Amino acid sequence: MIISIMFIVALSQVWLVAAPASAGVLTANGWYEEEEIYYILNGVEEGVTERGDNQIYLIGGDRAFQANVVLFIPGERGYSPHWNVNVVHSLPGVTVQDILDSGLASAHFDEEGVLFDDVEDILEAEFMGLVQIERPGVVVHCPIISEKGAESPGNNELPEIFAEFDLDGGF
Repeated sequence: MIISIMFIVALSQVWLVAAPASAGVLTANGWYEEEEIYYILNGVEEGVTERGDNQIYLIGGDRAFQANVVLFIPGERGYSPHWNVNVVHSLPGVTVQDILDSGLASAHFDEEGVLFDDVEDILEAEFMGLVQIERPGVVVHCPIISEKGAESPGNNELPEIFAEFDLDGGF
């Protein structure tokens, strides 16, 4: 019995030494008031349907066409690493070109394919009848960090390659 316990302890110590270094954290880019931001993806908060005032907007779904857009950043009243999820879709019959023509699209559209980079523009597009915002009652925990932090050794960055918007279609 004692030999078995000693073997298990020795084996666990060998595994700890041979085990690879931590995989780090998963990080992603996003947008806030026309500027790129970065955050850690800690996942969905179980059993929580809403928390605070902080909002994150998923354009066509989570990173389906572009990086997500956030309402607040650290230092602003209302910021929290707990974000209420909002999913943004174009209304039936509304095309991406209609949104571009409205003047609400990001200046980053031509070079980076970013349709929205500011929550105010998303809310104005909703008011103008261009998009609808679904609120599925999901909260995610994603603290904002610096670009340097996102790119730190050992961290895993999500790719910044997205599906292209169809100018003549919706999303």
